[in-house]
Amino acid sequence: ILFVFGIALVVSLVTTVVVFHIGCRVGSHSDVGFLAALFFAFLPYEAMIFQIAGHIDFNLQVLWFAVLLLAVLRATDRNRRPSGFEFGAVSSVAAIFNPGFLLCAAVGFIFAIRGRSRREMVRFILLAGLAHMLILGPVVAIQSARLGGFVPVKSNAGFEMYLGNTSEARGILQNRTFRAHHPSQNAEEFTRYGRMGELEYVREVSRRFRDSVRFEDVLDNSLRRTYNFFLGYQVKLWDASSAVIAVKEMFWKLPLVSLLVLAAIRRGRLESTEWLVVLFALAYSFPYLLTGVMERYRIPVVSATAVILALVTHAILEYWRQRQA
Repeated sequence: ILFVFGIALVVSLVTTVVVFHIGCRVGSHSDVGFLAALFFAFLPYEAMIFQIAGHIDFNLQVLWFAVLLLAVLRATDRNRRPSGFEFGAVSSVAAIFNPGFLLCAAVGFIFAIRGRSRREMVRFILLAGLAHMLILGPVVAIQSARLGGFVPVKSNAGFEMYLGNTSEARGILQNRTFRAHHPSQNAEEFTRYGRMGELEYVREVSRRFRDSVRFEDVLDNSLRRTYNFFLGYQVKLWDASSAVIAVKEMFWKLPLVSLLVLAAIRRGRLESTEWLVVLFALAYSFPYLLTGVMERYRIPVVSATAVILALVTHAILEYWRQRQA
């Protein structure tokens, strides 16, 4: 555990440096970078990972969210030729850790080729595609051969849809949901999983989901997922008092509140890079809004939150300096 804790701590330090560079690019000023790194280091979200030993490895998701966002910002930089291979390589490695990052990469891709010449667009697309083939291609081939069927990066998307929309979950993944339906905690499901194999088991569960799904239930669950992803806080056994709970609930609402404050400061006219950060975070959240939400799934968004808070703080400080002059 101490070894994993040490690795996660190093990952956090590296992510702080990455967030600094993201802030510099989005805010076009090193002050914004320093503020973003400071907010990332002191906001409590990521520290919650270290409270549960089984969640420490999730810190890699936080890192790759930030690394991919920085790669996207580099690709959209109008002062340099966009490197399609670099963009494709980073997004490919990120997708190995979380296939949902491909949606984030799609958002970045649109921003990267926007306003480019046709020649630059073609070059960017070809190099990004080559990187995906070289990095993701072998992963897909090995997984597909091992599981006995074509698997695009990850095989359990159908199971995730089923699990998050069960009556026990209703959009929110909790222990009772895993005990009722997940092979890791349910003996009957584990037996069925072992007998059928992973790919066929996921197909069977997907059929189960399609046969029982009701649109209004999925819609209701998605609304619950959206609220819990962006605003909700799940009370813990170690939350000592109502005051502690109130403070934590305030922090979980901070990402959306900070975005609204930035929009108000900008009078609704966000900069292109600011829109990119917002859409990137929304793209990351989208798969969870369809399947199931756990508290740790939203922690990677802290990088975007830190940058937005840095932009708000920098704008307020600049206004105060102008008033003092």
